[in-house]
Amino acid sequence: GVTELSARELEVLNLVSSGMTDKEIARSLSLSLNTIKTHLRNILSKLQVSNRKEAARLAKVKGIL
Repeated sequence: GVTELSARELEVLNLVSSGMTDKEIARSLSLSLNTIKTHLRNILSKLQVSNRKEAARLAKVKGIL
């Protein structure tokens, strides 16, 4: 679940919840787009949600962000 998220995944999730696109997140973290997509896939899997909006909502509800 939530406690399994790495520091980088939490960082990506925080940027996702602020409304940034994958491309914007990649640019701001100086990572490749593929790396961001991998982090997002891992986040969705660990939080057991199907999309980024659900992930952001769940993170806010659980007090992660």
